[in-house]
Amino acid sequence: MKHSNLIAKYIQHKLTPEEQEEVKRLLEEDEDFKKEVSFQLTLQAAIKQEEGAEIKEYLKQVDKNEKSTNIFSVVWKVAAVLVLGVGLFWFFNQPLDYDKIYAENFKPYPNVVVPTVRGDNTADKSDVKKAFNAYDNRDYANAAEALKKLYIQDKEVYFNFYYGISLMADNQTTEAIKVLENQNWEASKILQEQVDWYIALGYLKLQDKTNAITYLEKVKAGKASRAAQAQKILKAIK
Repeated sequence: MKHSNLIAKYIQHKLTPEEQEEVKRLLEEDEDFKKEVSFQLTLQAAIKQEEGAEIKEYLKQVDKNEKSTNIFSVVWKVAAVLVLGVGLFWFFNQPLDYDKIYAENFKPYPNVVVPTVRGDNTADKSDVKKAFNAYDNRDYANAAEALKKLYIQDKEVYFNFYYGISLMADNQTTEAIKVLENQNWEASKILQEQVDWYIALGYLKLQDKTNAITYLEKVKAGKASRAAQAQKILKAIK
């Protein structure tokens, strides 16, 4: 979109005084610009809500595990000390199980787009709904095909994002990485964090440790919702 960088800076609260005036003018005079801003703000809120739900579920599991501790915990700790030497030897001599790490961490990103699809100047809503219905029904091959067409037609980055995720979920990992790496995500910082995460997982599946570490470090440095997961994987593979 023509004003994508301006919108990105507006959402990130990084506008200069001059840009603030420009945004104010466009919101008053340009209906397409107003719709785009509204859509991007709604999309950002939906993504943050999804990430918040994931964090809450994680904390719930931690609390559940803590409550399950019983009076035999001391006994188990003593036993753990006794077998520590053998356990460490076994652990450090195990080959890195890339497939296991990938399987434990890969989950197709939830559909947060369909409830917030814009109106007149984007792709036909019926086509969008069909694409995301396929995605939600785990028909990733058809979802990928439909989302690719939508992206070619409309050039919206979120179509390309879900296209890449669909390819990865359909075990087309190399192609998925290519799609996600070749997109310029500068106008959508919100998605960039998720993109780095999925590219990292893709490289893990391909057993490309070097590139996986590069992207996991980016996720960790971003200090967003995936940072703790990235740190955990980095400890396991370094």
